[in-house]
Amino acid sequence: MQAHFYANMRTLFGTSSLAVDDAAADTLRKLIALLIELRPDAEPNLLDLNGNLRPDVPVYVDGRNPRLTPTGIDTPLKPDSIVSFFSPISSGKMNVEVMREA
Repeated sequence: MQAHFYANMRTLFGTSSLAVDDAAADTLRKLIALLIELRPDAEPNLLDLNGNLRPDVPVYVDGRNPRLTPTGIDTPLKPDSIVSFFSPISSGKMNVEVMREA
């Protein structure tokens, strides 16, 4: 599968895309856990204090918003899935100035 990063997320992960060949990342939640394992400082930018996907971070699985599905963050991923991570849509902890300081 592919993880694509846009705007500040691209800066955070240091790349515009990442090929994920780990079969264990078969849900969005598991993919996010893998990404956090690779980049621990990404956790507060992706998850809230309860371990849920931050509501201000747009994420799409194969072009669809997983928040609009019954499975939410546990949306299944396929080997050919494309998961897109965008910058928060509100002013929050992650902005250009914060990213430059990191």
